[in-house]
Parts: sequence; structure tokens; C-alpha cells
Amino acid sequence: MPDLPKTLVARFPQLRSHCQLTWSFYAELARRCSLFKTAWYSIRFHGAVVVGRGSKIRVHRHACIAMAPKSLLAIGMAHDTPTGALLRMRSGSNLRVDGRVQIMRASSIVIGYNAKLSVGAGTFFNDGSSVICSSATTIGPGCAISWGVRILDTDIHKLVRDGHATQHAPVRIGRDCWIGTNALVMKGADLGDGSVVAAGAVVTAKVPPRSLVAGVPARVMRENVTWEF
Repeated sequence: MPDLPKTLVARFPQLRSHCQLTWSFYAELARRCSLFKTAWYSIRFHGAVVVGRGSKIRVHRHACIAMAPKSLLAIGMAHDTPTGALLRMRSGSNLRVDGRVQIMRASSIVIGYNAKLSVGAGTFFNDGSSVICSSATTIGPGCAISWGVRILDTDIHKLVRDGHATQHAPVRIGRDCWIGTNALVMKGADLGDGSVVAAGAVVTAKVPPRSLVAGVPARVMRENVTWEF
């Protein structure tokens, strides 16, 4: 029998993983995906879009998913959570995918009218995480978004102070960031490359590169930290 994993990865480099995978993984991948939705969205957006069974994709006809060459967007594929993932894109919205990006089951990505979300290669959104993008959100490559994380570049409602209200502000998450379970990344947050956000933290401002932040609001606890899968 030929080495199926190596053959597939050679043909589709988007499937390359951090760890060694057996042929049974790819067989299970095929069993869990919705073949019709996978084929339809891959053709529509000129790239590899793999959609898990039970996942919902609602993309307005005037919205766009821009797939960089050799990119793969996996929606609602990994883990055994019964609830599928959700991707909703309003009119004029744009999702940029640069490389392999995974949106796990029970996660949701909502991109509002004329908003822009960009996600780098190797980034994944774990079960129960969500992104609400109403303005502009950039997430760099190699980021780990843990269970229950919320990323919002908007307050949804307007908080008025002295007659002024700022409802939206861009969010930037640098490359190789790790955001812990149930953390919140709010509008105006700017996470430097390699930064780590502790579980339950609320990030509202700039985080220096390679820093560990924790608390509400998040404060720097350690500097010059590193992490790995």
C-alpha cells in the first residue's frame, strides 16, 4: 500500500501538520466532511475549503473569502463536539486566509458589513471560540486560540461619555500568539508577536512581544516568554 499521508501532503501542502499523521486520520477527515459544501465553497472561492457535517456557512453574495495560493480553510472538522461551526459574512465583508486555518466545531466567526478579517497560516480556533469582526481584525500566523476565547473589535452597543462614543476599534494579534481558555480580546487590543494571554484575562490595550499577560484588565506578568505546541 502506498504511503497515503505523504502522497496527500505532497499533492496538497495545505494538509501539512505539526505532528505525524496516519492514513486513518485522512480517512476520518473525509468521513466527517460535507462533500457538497466542500465542493461548492472550494469552487466558489477558488481554494480548498473543507466543511464539516453540521456546520453552517452563510456568506452574502457580496462578501468575499480571499484564499492565498496553497491555502486551506477547515470549518467544523476537528474534535467530537456535536455542534458544527458557524461562519457568517455580511454584505461587503472580506475574509483573508493565508495558509492552513482551522475553525473547530462549536466555534463561530461573524464578519459584519464591510468588515475585514485576516488570518495567517497555521492559526486555529478551538472549540467554543468566537470572533465578532465589525471593523478590522488581523490575526497573524501560528496562533493558538483556545477554548471559549472571545475576540471582538466592537462594543456592539455604543458607550457614550461626554457626548462621544467609539463603537469599533481594530484588533491586531501578532504571529505565534497563544490565547488561553475563556480569555477576551476586546476592541483596540494589540498583541505583540509571541505573546501569551492567560486563561480568563481581558485584553483591552497593547501587549509587548513575548509577554505573558493575565488579569482583568490584563497586565504584564512576565517578559521574554516562549511557548510551543
